[in-house]
Amino acid sequence: MEPTESARTHRQVLLWLVVALIVVLAGGMFVWMSNRIDALQAATAIRQDSGVEQTKRAVAALEQTVKDIQSSQQSLVDRIAEVQRKIASEGSNRKLMSDQLGALSARVDGLASANAESAATARQNSRTKR
Repeated sequence: MEPTESARTHRQVLLWLVVALIVVLAGGMFVWMSNRIDALQAATAIRQDSGVEQTKRAVAALEQTVKDIQSSQQSLVDRIAEVQRKIASEGSNRKLMSDQLGALSARVDGLASANAESAATARQNSRTKR
């Protein structure tokens, strides 16, 4: 049995309808995928921008911390220099006091010697007078 002319025409129309349906579905799928890809790219860009901003804030915070540390370090260097100046000044004061004490001690020793000699002379004079 051969298909009749109307059956053949129905098959051709049906075939064209299936092809048209496939083309429409493929086009719709293409548009849907394109929109989906755009949405994913936008979301990724937002996350990347957020990540970049977080990184910038972290770098800025680290830079500020480094500046604070450098400032503290300079302050400590200045304090150490001041302490060293005071120690040097006190050392020279101690040297001066030591020299003065040595001179005073020599005078006291000289006076003690003179007093001892004068006491010895006074004893000899008192013995000779007797």
